Amino acid sequence: MFTLFLGVLLLTIAASFIQRVSGFGFGIFVMMFFPFFLPTYGESVMLSGLLAGTTALLVALRHRQDIRWDVMGWVTLLNLSVSAVSVAYMASWSNELLKRCLGGFLILIGLYFLFGSGLSRLSFRSRTSQCLVGAVSGLMGGMFAMPGPAVVIFCIRSLPDKRQYMATMQAFSVVFNVFYTFVRARAGFWSDLTLPLWGIGLLGVVAGSWVGARCFERISSASLKRMVYLLMLASGAVALVG
Repeated sequence: MFTLFLGVLLLTIAASFIQRVSGFGFGIFVMMFFPFFLPTYGESVMLSGLLAGTTALLVALRHRQDIRWDVMGWVTLLNLSVSAVSVAYMASWSNELLKRCLGGFLILIGLYFLFGSGLSRLSFRSRTSQCLVGAVSGLMGGMFAMPGPAVVIFCIRSLPDKRQYMATMQAFSVVFNVFYTFVRARAGFWSDLTLPLWGIGLLGVVAGSWVGARCFERISSASLKRMVYLLMLASGAVALVG
């Protein structure tokens, strides 16, 4: 049990740091590891969402004056709708199948951000494109606790101001993770370990966010993201063949 608590603490510190510096990536990072040492995949998704939402809440409160609620309406609505369906649907899938699907998604996301960044020039001004972003985000958030990648592309394009981007991404993360928590709990993903592990992870959230806030103006987020995506590719490959 000590090893489990220590692992959650260290992973949460790293994931909160990544989230605080880049605006996203908490779920991507921890879901490379949680499914391999937590009892079930559902518990992994539940814990990831709880801790990601806690990290985002700290940042959103600090930068609340920079939040652009006006650009997130349709994205948020479609995200919540699709995620509710996907969470209910995945409850009937086996842990092994979900891990393999997760592996495929990790590889695709890693390849996209490493080599397909030019696609971020696509326009997201139309309601249709915003709904598409929300639907993709909801699918990935409901099934893999990773709603961020699609919304990151949207926010980077729609909010060129660095602080508005950070604040809006974190506010979005708070909203969907609160919603996801209730949906996942109803689907049976809450366990006796969830609350103790969240308590341990909360220490990591505070530590990682504190360090990340001080690096926000200095570190190259591009270099940090590249390292994360390379690790993501490797973890995706392990999940697929493991």
